[in-house]
Amino acid sequence: MRQALALHQAGRLTEAEALYRKVLDARADHAPALHFLGLLLHQSGRSADGLALIQRSVRVQPGNADFLNNLGTVLRDLGHTKAAADQFRKAVALKPDNLAARDNLASVERQLGRFDAAKEVLRATIGRHPFHIRARIGLADTLQETGHIDEALAVFREALSIRPKDAEVLHGMGVALMEKGDLAGAAEHFRAALAVDATRAVSWQLLAQVKPQREGDGELSAMTAAHDKAPADSQARMQLSFGLGKAHDDLKDYGRAFGFFLEGNAIRRKEMAYDGDRTRAEFAAMKATFTKDFFDRRKPSAISDDTPIFVVGMPRSGTTLIEQIIASHPQVFGAGELTILRSAVGKGFPLDMKGGFPAGIATMPDKAFADAGHDYLDMLTKRYPGYRHVTDKMPGNFLLVGFLHMMLPKAKIVHCARNAVATCLSIFKTNFRGDGHRYGYDLAELADFHNLYVDLMEHWRTVLPGVVHDVRYEDFVADQEGQSRALIDWLGLPWDDAVLAFHKADRQVRTASAAQVRQPMYKGSVDLWKQYGDSLQPLIGRLK
Repeated sequence: MRQALALHQAGRLTEAEALYRKVLDARADHAPALHFLGLLLHQSGRSADGLALIQRSVRVQPGNADFLNNLGTVLRDLGHTKAAADQFRKAVALKPDNLAARDNLASVERQLGRFDAAKEVLRATIGRHPFHIRARIGLADTLQETGHIDEALAVFREALSIRPKDAEVLHGMGVALMEKGDLAGAAEHFRAALAVDATRAVSWQLLAQVKPQREGDGELSAMTAAHDKAPADSQARMQLSFGLGKAHDDLKDYGRAFGFFLEGNAIRRKEMAYDGDRTRAEFAAMKATFTKDFFDRRKPSAISDDTPIFVVGMPRSGTTLIEQIIASHPQVFGAGELTILRSAVGKGFPLDMKGGFPAGIATMPDKAFADAGHDYLDMLTKRYPGYRHVTDKMPGNFLLVGFLHMMLPKAKIVHCARNAVATCLSIFKTNFRGDGHRYGYDLAELADFHNLYVDLMEHWRTVLPGVVHDVRYEDFVADQEGQSRALIDWLGLPWDDAVLAFHKADRQVRTASAAQVRQPMYKGSVDLWKQYGDSLQPLIGRLK
């Protein structure tokens, strides 16, 4: 067994597997052999067989916290997040000082949207292990995710008092300051992180994001050198490509900028599992389900609550700007990109529902929509109690307008539109957090997705006339006050001059527009796409 473990650790998996199996031939219930052979099979792509062996090992040794933690890790890797959380929780109960299990439990609680539970785990970890920096970073990140930016900054400051030269903490503090709107402070902390680790690509990328590049300087040269040394197709190379693309865009060197954006997108696309045919089928199913006849026959819920204001549209179409304008009103809290609508829809109308999703809703009672609407409001008011209105700015919710109208008919839906080429170029220039925009890293796929979006929005206008209020980015740039007044009036809010000074609003912004939205409205970005000339022909030729 010791020899098998040594071979496994050395990466000699075939030899290790043979020895594990030899142990099991001699003793079929040998828990360590079952467990580590299961891990080996999972690592080598045979996850179903590996999971079965790991589960057997846990049945043999149910009190082994490390086995439970590893079982949770494999379940999480396979997408069974709730089951993973159960195993991590058992591991922590058995061995409260198991830091790996504690970190894993907090992580999956966040994945499941159970942020209060995640914070409870992380605070307990810090209480037991005050110098465990990962728990402090996790707590700060969770506080940011739930809109408690000032508390997050306080946690980062505590972490820096313990480890002032920790590049990860310095970077995290920079991100928090960027979301808070302190771009100079953010740049200072990204630079401090790079002073500790000059190869930290993500810090270079975000420094470029918050720093206007006015001329060639030492930082641009250092970022270029780091890019050239980064391995081809590596995450570091990708992040540095996006950073250099932004810097050269600032310098109006659009040819070089596009070359960097092409490289960054190509690397990111390789790690993305995106199926354009499946996306087309999802859009078609939504149109086929929510027809004019459907809305003629069905009644929306009787929920009269108009607390939420939904802002939808393509990313980089002005959704963050419009939310910032609305959230500058004293009666509105800007919550940013929330996932709770998808959670409410997913709970009420699961993917495996009878008849399939979304077609199966044709046979479901109207009460199902009311129940989903109440679930949404319960989640919203629990997270943001006491506000008259709360903005929910998840751009992709344009796909769920039919659900939205049936669930919360009094809620306002604002749709942001922008020139198609400008929108797509801005997406192509952005390395998004997470993998929610998988279509965005290839010009042809990006154009196809934008065409589907335009077609679906036209469908909603046809079957639900007057339900969605359209605003155009270019119109706001041309006439900020006139458009702002019209928007505030449509929302049914009294006019307040604060909406004209949206860039001064003291609120957290967690999107790719965190830096831009801190500036007064400017016209420079309206026709910027034209500077990229022939480079965009593969996109322009495919857009409808």
